[in-house]
This record gives sequence, structure tokens and C-alpha cells, in this order.
Amino acid sequence: MKKKNKEAEPGAVPGLFGDIVPAPVPAKSGPLAFSYSKMSLYEECPLKYKFKYIDKIKEEPKFYFAFGNSIHTALEFLYSVKAPPFPSLEELLEAFRQDWNLKSYLEKGYRTPQRAEDDYQKGLVMLRAYYEHNRAAFKPPFLVEYSTDVEVDGLLVRTISDRIEHLGGGEIVIIDYKTGKDVKRQPSQLYMYQKISELDPRLKEKIAETYGQRVGAVRVRQLLYYHVPTLKEYTFERADDKEIGGFWERVLGVADSIKSIKFDPTPGEQACAWCDYKKLCPHFFGGHPQPAQRPPAAAENIEVLVDRYGRLKEKMDELQAQLAEVAENIGRAAKDGGEYAGSSYSAKVKKNSKWEFRDREAVIAVLNQFDLYQKALSLTLTGITHVLESDALPEPARKKLLEQAVKKTGYDIKVTKKPGA
Repeated sequence: MKKKNKEAEPGAVPGLFGDIVPAPVPAKSGPLAFSYSKMSLYEECPLKYKFKYIDKIKEEPKFYFAFGNSIHTALEFLYSVKAPPFPSLEELLEAFRQDWNLKSYLEKGYRTPQRAEDDYQKGLVMLRAYYEHNRAAFKPPFLVEYSTDVEVDGLLVRTISDRIEHLGGGEIVIIDYKTGKDVKRQPSQLYMYQKISELDPRLKEKIAETYGQRVGAVRVRQLLYYHVPTLKEYTFERADDKEIGGFWERVLGVADSIKSIKFDPTPGEQACAWCDYKKLCPHFFGGHPQPAQRPPAAAENIEVLVDRYGRLKEKMDELQAQLAEVAENIGRAAKDGGEYAGSSYSAKVKKNSKWEFRDREAVIAVLNQFDLYQKALSLTLTGITHVLESDALPEPARKKLLEQAVKKTGYDIKVTKKPGA
């Protein structure tokens, strides 16, 4: 148990673990330690990055990390062979069991033993399916859980590749396992793998050690996410120089902000709701939102603002794409709608139909021809739909509007969080 401070020091704020004195940012002369996960956290919230990586304040354990780590450990055991035979299915499941039992359910972040047991059983099913699906193609990989640190542009960048296959001549395929939800995958993390792998001198040495080949360079041919729960592979071909260049500008922008000690919070409803550092954040003293202490916009460098806006817009677009895909899948599964419950949320799904119009100018012409423009409420989609579905609409007008219309099925999804979830 941590001892409480006898006296609060000046500048201390109430925190999760007693009074916390904001730690000064240390001045480092060497390269900045960097990774894709660090970049993602900074883009989510710079202050959260500071709490975790500079102040070294531990987060609460997360059960989904514990589950993913145990699956990764089991697959590392499966592929850590230099030559056949591979471990049996029973040995694979035993490796999973042993790693799973290293921590209690509380240490893994579960609230109840039953939730932990449910995930353990889910892991067994998942690994059995993976083994049966892939056993005919088992072959010793080039590298498993390969970790490297490469210095580039003032950064010391770390990548950890779950599995690397060598295709010959220095060409490789990088595989990254995913165990969470099956969502639309973005290639950003794989861009980091490609950039660093091709700069890593150790990979050339390991190819020579393993295959007796001397190669002048390592070249990534493919990168793929393997979604273990569904056995799906999301493959990305080698990124071109423009894609890598754009991604690297984003990396350097984040690194420059960290080096410039820019750690303002970026509050957001979803991010803040799940943040372990909420009680330390000046935006949430005592758990109540306070006005964010941000410098006036006019005082900020316009170039910095443009870059920040671009990164946030890119992230929002990615989330919107994922949200649209999940909503489409829910609609497909729900068919005629209804109420459905997950472990943390419940949802009411209602099926509806909507009209879409291909040619705005043609629609305007029809409305003007039949003196319906005002009834369409200034050409909003709702207004035009109201006119189209009105019993008073003359049939010739309805016929001409239908020529420009496409009727599609949509779904209204209202989600409610379960109490205590």
C-alpha cells in the first residue's frame, strides 16, 4: 500500500494515488524514444501522454490487453520452432492456460471471476479454430515477436512485429495479430513497420544468419493484420514513397510537439469517459469539468494549428468509416430491427426506408414544373420525400420524381450504456 503524503507540496493536485506533484519534463540530450502507440496516445490527448510516459503514472489494468497478450503469447509459443514438428493443439492450449494464470482476475482488469473465466473459454475456442484453420500451412517463420529500435530523424523508434516471413532476396511480409473487434483496418501502423523495417540493419544480419543469404536491402512486400477471432486477413500492399512520406510528416509533427513540451489536454466525451487520469486533469478537478486552460487561438502558430486540424480530421474520418461499417453490419444482422444487448450496451434498431435523388437540377425542374417548390421546404431531402409520399401529389409529378429517386433501406440505432458497465 502506498503511504500518503504528510503534507501536500505546493502545486500538488488530488489524484488517483494521493496528491500528485506535476513532474517537470526532463531535458534529454539523446533521441526521443518513440513508437506508434506513443504517437497514437499523444494524438488522442497530449496530457494523457505526459501522465503515462513522462510522469510514469500507471493506468488501471485493462482486461482486453490481458486477453490479447495471452493470445499473442500462445501464438508466439506455437511459431517459436526452428523446424517441424510444431506444438500440438493441446500444447498450444496449455501455453495459453499457463500465461493466463500468471495473474489474478483483478490484476488482469476484470471486475468478476466469471468475466475472466468467460474470456478464458473464448480464448480456448479462438485458438482451437486458429490451429485447425492454419495447421496445413504451418511452417517455421523467419522471426516471431521481433523487437527493434532504429534511430532516425532524432527519434529512437521501436517496433515489435508479431511475425515476419522472408520471401527470399530480402523481401518480407509482416503479420500483426488483432484480437479485438473486427473493424475496418487502417494502414497507419503498418506504415511505421515498413519505414523502420527497411532502415533496420539487424534484419539484414538475421537474414544472413538464418538463410545464409547476404542481401543489400530489406524490402517489405506486404503487411497484413490477422484478426484471430474471425480468421480474417486484411492485406496491404507495400506503401509507396508518397504514402510513407505523408505518414512520416505526421510522425515528425507529433515528435516536435512532444519536444516542445506541448501537453495541453484535448477533452472529448468518449476519451475522457474512459481515461484513468481524469482526477489528475485540470479539465476535471474533482471529476467536474472546468473550462480548459488553453492559450488564445490567435497566439498559436497557424502552421501548428493546420497540422493539428489535419491529424484530428484524419482520425475523425477513420472513426466515421469504422462507425458506418459497424452500423451497416448491425443493420444486416438485425434484419427487421428489434432490441439487442451486448455486455456493456443495449441497442434499439429500427428499420426505415429513405429516398436518395441522383440529379438535384432535374428534381428542381420537376418541382417547378408542377409548382411544388415551396412544398419541398427549400429542397431539403426531408421536404422532397414529404412531397413524394403525399397522397395529394399528382401522379405525373410522382412518376417524374421517381425517375430521379432511389429507395434505400436504412436503420436507426439508439445505443444505451448498461448501468454499472
